[in-house]
Amino acid sequence: MRGQKGRILPAIAVLLLVAFVGMKMTSRGWMSLDKLKDRVEAERPMPLVWPPALAAADEGFCHTVKLNLAQIDKAQEEGLAVDKSRRCISRTTMAEYEAEKARHAAARRANAARREEQAQIEKTVEQQISTGAITLQNLLQARAGLQTQIVTALLPNARTAIAPMPQPPAQWFVPMSYASGNLQLKAFVTPDPGGGRKLPLMVWLTGGDSNTLGDFWTEGAAANDQSAAAFRKAGMAMLFPALRGGNDNPGQREYFWGEVQDVAAAILQAAQLPYVDASRIYLGGHSTGATLALLTASAGLPVQGVFAFGPVDDISGYDWPVKWGQLPVEERRLRSPMYWLHGIKSPTWIIEGSKRPSNINSLDNLCAVRKSEHVHCVTVHGSDHFSVLQPMTRRIASQLVMGQPVQLQRDEKL
Repeated sequence: MRGQKGRILPAIAVLLLVAFVGMKMTSRGWMSLDKLKDRVEAERPMPLVWPPALAAADEGFCHTVKLNLAQIDKAQEEGLAVDKSRRCISRTTMAEYEAEKARHAAARRANAARREEQAQIEKTVEQQISTGAITLQNLLQARAGLQTQIVTALLPNARTAIAPMPQPPAQWFVPMSYASGNLQLKAFVTPDPGGGRKLPLMVWLTGGDSNTLGDFWTEGAAANDQSAAAFRKAGMAMLFPALRGGNDNPGQREYFWGEVQDVAAAILQAAQLPYVDASRIYLGGHSTGATLALLTASAGLPVQGVFAFGPVDDISGYDWPVKWGQLPVEERRLRSPMYWLHGIKSPTWIIEGSKRPSNINSLDNLCAVRKSEHVHCVTVHGSDHFSVLQPMTRRIASQLVMGQPVQLQRDEKL
């Protein structure tokens, strides 16, 4: 008996130990499951409650209760700083935010009121124009009888050395002379293709020093191709005029004054070429060339279309060897496209890339002022002042050679 009792007691002890361990493991399992559940609940996205609940009135620092992750993300989207230690929006932050919202709202109301006032003025002016009570001058009419005073405002570095005329490949361009007033000037034009064909013509004004021609025919990289070669490659004739004072041309550079007459004279001369279709002449340019193209169009030049890539609205913004402040205000105004767009009689597209560097602010200003119904503004998203050229000239060239209406939207994407 004693032997059996001695064996039974250890067995009972083992059973009790097994039961105890089992209970502990079960307990630990329940605890692990509870922790896992808590973790899942914590990681589950919380529904966004916005605006967050407010903190108690006697809370001196926090404007809101403690924010969850979704509310923190929303606060950052709204531009609200979250205090890292307390995970709340402070009362100071909220006060500044509300004040800024009020300022923006007031500015929007003021802008809306100004736009409404401007719209009423525009409507009144339109009525007066239609009845003949007001007659608007184009640029050429406004300049009639005036002489530029540019020589009084030139800096010493405005008088540069003579640059010889370039020598482009003869199969692409040949010299052409043209008369602008009493000046005999030079240009380059596509040679006669033969066969009695008549080609549409693109007159292109280069950027930078638009009076002077350099290597205008070599294509650049896609990020900066100022050659406008898309028109030539599409089968159009092209004309590149050198203007007064440029290369070895006679005359004094007049910075958007006499150059308007030069461009018009070059176009009229090219229209006489037997292989140019005079009913399909277009004018285009880049940067300073675009500004000059707009001014030429504003003088009433009859062309089939104008394509101005990245012009400026007011020439005073050009960092050129000219002391603009020494010129009379009216003379500066007579050089700035924004005052003369109403005189444009041909379909005109002002085009610029939205990315810096660009003259996108000038485009917006030009679009906001009084302008002809023929003027269209095009912002090209994803491009800048230079990368906009190659893709857009290719698109325009393909439409022109096919005789299709130019299709460009207010907002374009490359």
